[in-house]
Amino acid sequence: MKSSSETEVSQGPTASQSHSPKVPESPVTFSEALSATMERIRIKREERIRSAPPCAVCGTSILADEPSHSPDIEEWTLYNATHEKLCFKHFQVEYAKLKLSWRNEHADKSLIAAGVSEEFSNRSFENYRLTDSNKQFFTAVKNWAEHPRAFLAILSPYTGIGKTHLAIAALRCFYVDTGHFGKFRKEGPFLLDIRKGYSTYGTFAESDAIESLSKPDFLVYDDLFSSKEPQERIEFARRIALAVIDEREWQGRITVVTSNLTLSGIAAIDPRISSRLSGGLVLNVQSVDEDFRPKLYKSKTRFPNGSSPSMGED
Repeated sequence: MKSSSETEVSQGPTASQSHSPKVPESPVTFSEALSATMERIRIKREERIRSAPPCAVCGTSILADEPSHSPDIEEWTLYNATHEKLCFKHFQVEYAKLKLSWRNEHADKSLIAAGVSEEFSNRSFENYRLTDSNKQFFTAVKNWAEHPRAFLAILSPYTGIGKTHLAIAALRCFYVDTGHFGKFRKEGPFLLDIRKGYSTYGTFAESDAIESLSKPDFLVYDDLFSSKEPQERIEFARRIALAVIDEREWQGRITVVTSNLTLSGIAAIDPRISSRLSGGLVLNVQSVDEDFRPKLYKSKTRFPNGSSPSMGED
């Protein structure tokens, strides 16, 4: 038996133990690292959602439906910084209303930018004067303008029934609905601009002018073949009109054409143009009960500020 003074010396590891290899730790795979990263992102996002203020409409966190990509994210952030807080879903509803209101407010300016004279820039469906004889004509144009496609031809030998008024109203409707600018050109001044360009630019001026009317998403080509021109100038007008209409048909652009000629009258000048127009909606207005333009002209003496009553014009 060992005495208390004796101490036991613990033995060190045996030779076999000191030389046993260490088992290496398993390396983290890419998928595991990715999962860990995504989990950290998820936790952080949930914290952001919980700490964000509630939507003023639905009461949920304004970040609950935060999109990863959207062209409206910057506007959403700015809106929430200056207005009541909204989630992205309800912001889009409110933003659509704001954009529609803004476009309605600035529609006159958009029409002027498109080429409409300031005098006619207030033309709309709301201020067109309806009568028993033009109600069906008006309704057809308005219905088309709500879902525009291909061609709309407003044709009538009668003057002062509002062909141009309704064409401009359709252009206004397009801008308000889409936010895209269109183009308005009367044929006479357009052809004159091309003829003036010949002296300086030659044929380049013509191709450039045609291209300027081929690109807009929405074009009003007013008074097709309506001017009383010599035969050689009618041929010039025919060639230009065909080039514009052909190019727009090829590109699938929306086009409104007005004319004092009927479809058969247009066909007598160029059947290809009448054929293109027939691919859309053709309105041949054959009877009216009054000409609105004399009233419109007289009204200018009654409205010194330049405003016009609800009348139509050619």
